[in-house]
This record gives sequence, structure tokens and C-alpha cells, in this order.
Amino acid sequence: MADITRSEVSTIIEEDYGRDFPTRNMGTKTINEPVMLTKPHAGWVGESATASEGVKPTAQVTWGNKTLVAEELAVIIPVHENVLDDATEDLLMEIVKAGGEAIGWALDAAVLFGINKPASWVSQALFASATSGGNVFTVGDAVDGEDISGSILQAADKLSDRYEPTTLLAKRGLRFKLANQRATTGEAVFQPYLNVAPGTSTGLVHGLDSYWVTGTVDDGSGNEVPVWDPTDATAILADRDRVRIGVRQDITVKFLDQATVGGINLAERDMVALRFKARFAYALGDNVAYGKTNTTSSPAAVVVGAGGS
Repeated sequence: MADITRSEVSTIIEEDYGRDFPTRNMGTKTINEPVMLTKPHAGWVGESATASEGVKPTAQVTWGNKTLVAEELAVIIPVHENVLDDATEDLLMEIVKAGGEAIGWALDAAVLFGINKPASWVSQALFASATSGGNVFTVGDAVDGEDISGSILQAADKLSDRYEPTTLLAKRGLRFKLANQRATTGEAVFQPYLNVAPGTSTGLVHGLDSYWVTGTVDDGSGNEVPVWDPTDATAILADRDRVRIGVRQDITVKFLDQATVGGINLAERDMVALRFKARFAYALGDNVAYGKTNTTSSPAAVVVGAGGS
């Protein structure tokens, strides 16, 4: 049975976090991101040599920090050598793909909904940030059913007061609910990108880059839960430039055949295992340099069903 190298499996490891939000390569476990907290205000000046209006005003710019702390995500998948010997190479590749997906799903769950979010990630998850910031929009009724499209527009309009709403995240089923909806000018609300495979495509919803969130995670108590629970949210909108994913170590795969994992002595039982490991950080840019006052608000909004969240 051949060994497995990073170069052989890297092309099928899921790394969807890189598409959703900007990433920051980290040289150490902890780095600080400077954030402008307040901006100066200019004033009109007269030409008087004695009156107060002839004095140029002074102003102050202040800065703060957003801290990115890299924490480790990992999973080990053991398998019996006889299974690999009797199977085709596709089985091994499926194991590799599953391990990579597990890393991506866990990252999504922490960033979007705070599921198992490390304590060192002091920024709120996007759902919690939107909720505490009052950016929650309930799907209203339309003549022919739920007006999900209208609620998305309301959420984007609210964010645009201070941010640039760019990204929509949702369960894949949302694209089917929007499939037959049209804007007032006649074009489809959901427009898939033309350069990706049909059926798996992301696309645009009212000009927002849309991404579909899938998968399940352990909730920390041994229970399997979906990364995206549609009873909690229909969609999340965000200003992608305000979401930072730090990458201290990208997903790596290590082949194990002599270790003891989960109480299993691999050598004694003629088993091998694949260890998947990555180190990520997360921070949310919710400090807004809106003027001379430091303001905190949410760069995310959530659309919930008629029953609420």
C-alpha cells in the first residue's frame, strides 16, 4: 500500500473558507490588526487675524486592534489496511475529501453560528453579531408566497448605512426558493455564475455574491447537528471585507501507521489513519471609524423565517 503525500491529495481537499471571506497569512499564533476607531473632522477657516474663526481646527485620529489568534482544527480517520487493499483508489480519495470537508464545516460552524467557537476568538460569530446589532429581518408575506427576496433587500439596505454588503450565505435550498422570482425589471433574482458547473454553482442574489453552506458538525456533546439550521436563519448577509480569517497553517494530511489513536493501536490491528490538521483565526471588524466617536455596530444581517429565529 503506497504512502500518501500532500501533493497527491491537495487538489481534492475542501478549502471553501478562502472563497467566502478574505484570509490573512499569519507568521505567528497571534497577530494584531490595526483598526481606525475615529476620524478627524475638518472645519472652514476665515481670514481674520484675531477672531476665533480664523484659527485652524485640530482633530485626532485614534487606532485600536483586532486580535487574530490561531487555533487548531484536526480530525483523524482510521481505516483497516484490508479495506484499502480490497478497494479502489477512489475510496482513499473519498476519505481524504471527507477529512478536508470536516475541517471546512467546523470552521464555517464557528464563524457563522458560533458552534464550538474557540474562547480566544473574542469577536462574535456573524449570526450573534447580527442579532445583537438589531439587524434581524423577518420574511414577510407576498401575494404569491414568502417575500424572501424583499427581506434580503431590506437587510442589505440596512447594512449599506455604514457598510458595503457584498456576500450572502445560506443553505442551498434558498436558490430553489428564489428560482422563479424576478426583479421589477424582469431579470432573475438568482443568477448563477456562468463559469462554474451547473447544480453546484454559486452566483448572485440582488448583486450579492452567494455561497451555499453545507455539512454537519459535532455540537461538542457528541450530537451531530447541521452547520446551517434553516430554523435559525434563512440567510446571512455580510460585508466580506469586515470578516477576517487568519491562516497560520493550511490543511495538511499526515499518514499514520504506528500510532495509537482513539484507543486503537494501528500496528497491532493492521490499520492506518489519516490525520488532518489546520490552524485558523477569526476576527470581525465591527469597530467603525464613523467620525470622532468610536462606534461599534454589526457588519452582518440575518434574514429569518416567519416564525423567527
